Formats: sequence, structure tokens, C-alpha cells
Amino acid sequence: STSVQTNDEVVRIRRHSSGRRRVLIIRSLQEVSYGSGEFSGTEFTDTVSIGNGLTITKQSIGVASSSQGFEGVDGILGVGPTDLTLGTLSPDTNTEIPTVTDNLFSQKVISAHELAVSFEPATSTTDNNGELTFGGTDSSKFTGSITFAPLTTTSPANEFWGINQSIRYGTSTSILSETAGIVDTGTTLVLIATDAFDRYKSATGAVEDNTTGLLRLTNAQFEKLQSLFF
Repeated sequence: STSVQTNDEVVRIRRHSSGRRRVLIIRSLQEVSYGSGEFSGTEFTDTVSIGNGLTITKQSIGVASSSQGFEGVDGILGVGPTDLTLGTLSPDTNTEIPTVTDNLFSQKVISAHELAVSFEPATSTTDNNGELTFGGTDSSKFTGSITFAPLTTTSPANEFWGINQSIRYGTSTSILSETAGIVDTGTTLVLIATDAFDRYKSATGAVEDNTTGLLRLTNAQFEKLQSLFF
């Protein structure tokens, strides 16, 4: 391979055994912090394929030289608002980094600027039953119709994919009046305000389990358990 210096970018040209050339751009140092971890490393720009014909050119990739809080994780696919990427590059601190969804849409690989996420309860650690659908929805993963909610203007939820939402237990028990929250694929639990949590415990009769930190129900209480509606 060869390297060419162009301003702050190092362009590395690699020749494959087939004779084709592949351009890999190293642009900046990168530092990113998440709610439960962080990494630092180098930003690369490359062609990325995520399956089923979804190929993105000039996609930014952060390659970690050091990280913490990500044990057992191969990597993170960031799909949040691009405002969150401001300040993560050095020296390009004012540069926003488009996500894979942004680039798939701008490069006309997908026709809708949408990302659908499906989660299903797992019965073992080897279950692979989550699904991402870029550019639309998978109708086999839901019943009824999709309800779209506007993004909230309430801080700090408006810094993320934030919406205004209320919570009801069963047919008529209000757990939480309308308030701002965020939709976060990086959190497997539903986190709600303390007063709403207390109302849910009262409505279900559940008690906190000191070992797990979660709620515990008797078999009789579980049989009477009703749904939460958001």
C-alpha cells in the first residue's frame, strides 16, 4: 500500500490481489463518550456494507485504540442525531458525522429516511432475535399500524430521539402523565420517573428484588398482570 499526505488527511491506497485499488482515508483523531462507556482512536472513511445490498461509500468509522465499558461488544452502530457527534473529532471539532442511516438515504440506497428496530424477549444468551430495518419497516414484526410521534422540544430529551409520552397501566390507571423522554436502543430496560415507578409497583403489587434490582411478582400477581400502554 502507499500513503499520500493531503492537508490534514492521510489517503492510503491499497491494491487488492485482483488489481483493484481501494482508498481508505484517515481524517482525524476521535473521542466519543456514551452513557456507560467511552473510546478514543482514529476516524477512518471507507466503503461499508451492512448486508442485503446496503453499501455505503465514504462512511466514517471510529477505530478504537482504547476503550472502556464495552466488554464483550465488537462495536457500536451510532444512529442518534448528528448533533451528538459535534466535538468528537480533533482538530475538526465543529464537524458533524453522518450516520449510516443518513448516508444510505443521501446516497439513495434507501428511499425513506427511516430506521425500524425490533426487539423480542430472549430465552437464552444465544438468541439473535433483534432486527434493524433501514428505509422502512418489516410488517411481520408488528400488528396494527405505525404511530408517528413528533420530536420533543423539551430539554434535555430534545438532544436525542426524544418524544412526549404518557404511560397507562391496563385500561384506566395512569402511571405517568405526558412528559418528555428518549427512545434509546442502547438501553434494554424501560426507565421511568420515580413517582411513576412507585405507581406501577402499587398497581401491580410488585416488590423490589434486592438481588437483581428488578421487580418481583407472585404467581397470582403475574396472572393478573396487565399491559403498559405508552
